[in-house]
Amino acid sequence: MDRQRFDVIIIGSGIGGLTCASLLAQIGKKQVLVLERHSKAGGFTHTFKRETKYEWDVGLHYVGQMQKGSETRAIFDFITAGNVKWNRMPDPYDVFVYPDFKFAARSGREHLKHDLIAQFPQEKEALGKYFDDLKKVLSWSSRFVMSRSLPAWLRFISPLLTMKNSGLASMTTGEYLQKNFRDPRLQAILVSQWGDHGLPPAMSSFIIHSIIVNHYMNGAYYPTGGARTIAESIVPLIEQAGGQVLLSHQVSEITLQNGKATGVKAFNRKSEDRAGKEFFADHIVSDAGAWITYGELLPADFRHPFIDQVKNYPTIAANVTLYVGFKEDPRQTLGIQGENYWIYGGYNHDDLYARRNELLEGKVKIAFLSFPSLKKSETQHHTAEIISFVDYEPFKPWAGQPLKKRDKDYRQLKEKISRALLDLIESHLPGFKSQVAYYELSTPLSTEHYTGFPQGNIYGIPATPQRYKQKWISLHTPVKRLYLTGSDAAAHGIAGAMMGGVLTAAAILGMPASLMKIFKTAFKYSNGLEE
Repeated sequence: MDRQRFDVIIIGSGIGGLTCASLLAQIGKKQVLVLERHSKAGGFTHTFKRETKYEWDVGLHYVGQMQKGSETRAIFDFITAGNVKWNRMPDPYDVFVYPDFKFAARSGREHLKHDLIAQFPQEKEALGKYFDDLKKVLSWSSRFVMSRSLPAWLRFISPLLTMKNSGLASMTTGEYLQKNFRDPRLQAILVSQWGDHGLPPAMSSFIIHSIIVNHYMNGAYYPTGGARTIAESIVPLIEQAGGQVLLSHQVSEITLQNGKATGVKAFNRKSEDRAGKEFFADHIVSDAGAWITYGELLPADFRHPFIDQVKNYPTIAANVTLYVGFKEDPRQTLGIQGENYWIYGGYNHDDLYARRNELLEGKVKIAFLSFPSLKKSETQHHTAEIISFVDYEPFKPWAGQPLKKRDKDYRQLKEKISRALLDLIESHLPGFKSQVAYYELSTPLSTEHYTGFPQGNIYGIPATPQRYKQKWISLHTPVKRLYLTGSDAAAHGIAGAMMGGVLTAAAILGMPASLMKIFKTAFKYSNGLEE
């Protein structure tokens, strides 16, 4: 590739970066260069195959708020030119499994509320307040993200946007539960989806809890054809506007001139020549996250006001994922319809999280089970994914060894973990192991290799209460013409990262008028599509 100048350069092709690129290309008519270190576009929305027939997603396991007419659906429809269709997951879509009971989460606010009150009638009043508080804090979080996205001339109104319900928003999820509920089983059920953001109740902000619960309140969806169809639909739109998406290209530095971002230095990871090449643009956008952007990509001699805060912000646990291929259709052999299972070895989620490294001894306390093939409807070869939490540190001795060529001890540890995960699922779904034809485990080292995220952290800046007090959680940076996008610019999850892409595109095109134009255009486009 000989071309070096573009209107905008985006580092990373996660959903935040792709959303931003698609909007800039379609609405702003910008020529955008997207640089992706992996060999596939899409970030955590890409998929991979084994034995040419088994296919798994790596991060998009299900998405909420995709009903027709929602903001999330409208934006997704527009950025993909309507080429991604969405299958609604079965109802119930999530099943929470505890040692002595199960709770099936049905879609619909009233269904969920009814089912909880039916099982815990003594907590009826508290549950009524809880559902009201979820709405209040969700509204607060939207105002917070908007306050951090305002142009400089409007930021004086930011404190006014976040005054209302700030007390609720400052609590941890655990504090809220302890204050309002008595039954430990109910407390456990209410936070069963905490794996979607990665922090147990004592550590997580009630804000992120509210975002996740509200996100799935009306059920869950999955893209027809799998998560890979998202990038496959967006990349041509970028190219049609004169932009490009370069894969296996890792950015090593954001170049600055007179305090402004002017370009990036990048090299082809598939080439032995690591000298790289420089690309230039009027605006630089990083979808690589705050840690990488501030800690690794800015020049070493550039000191910004909060470098130490970013570098020292606490990390959270990483994860392992066991990718499973089946001999037969699990609907017929196991009675599974495509719902997810959250499996816990007790009611105290904080204790379970603290004991996460017992997985290395073959003891599993937490597991998320998902069936990507059953969500797509057209698949012939069926698959499942089993995810659990573990720290990065135990895997560190093998970090320097080459991918797929690590030593015997590493392979034995992976096999021990794999068997423990399979045994756990077998204890809840008898016959599961006999249907397994293939399995492969990814560890925090795999995540670190493909994404560059420090210690294999898949969640970005953790959603603790402190996160919402950091001035650097914003799409704006101390460097002129340099922006963040994705989850570290807005909120966690696929929808949160996508909204980060929306806000960053609007900032480049001119807030607040461009934001209104984006939503107006997206809704008009989405409403004109046939189901």
